[in-house]
Amino acid sequence: MTNDERTTGMGLWTDAKNMLAAAKLVSAEEHLVTPAYYLAGHGIEEVFKAYLRSHGHSIGKLKKIGHNLIIARNEAIRCGFEDSYTLNGQEKTVIGQLNGYYKDKHFEYRVTGYMSLPLLPDLIALGERMLYSIKSVCMASIGI
Repeated sequence: MTNDERTTGMGLWTDAKNMLAAAKLVSAEEHLVTPAYYLAGHGIEEVFKAYLRSHGHSIGKLKKIGHNLIIARNEAIRCGFEDSYTLNGQEKTVIGQLNGYYKDKHFEYRVTGYMSLPLLPDLIALGERMLYSIKSVCMASIGI
């Protein structure tokens, strides 16, 4: 069985759900802010990739997107994401604010200095809104 056969949009949807749930749990601890941002960013990345996989994107194509939330978002929008969830200007700004830090792995490897980040609860809530808006698309892609 190939990676494309094994990895479904619904599987990636479940991964996104788990990442966002973990972000919510971890964010309750003040000293775990950095891991919470990583988990939230990864959850949002997986939301976009779940949508894309459900629309036939191969695993190879998803890997080429990498961890760039802007590229993932724009590709998902190009494939009709906003038929399920329309991102408003503020939400696009929030994703953009997170993107530079997330794609450059600032949450995985210590980087000092000031960061201008969106509020963590807002970020997690955005991820959850997007996640649940695409659930039926991901389910339909596996025949449910």
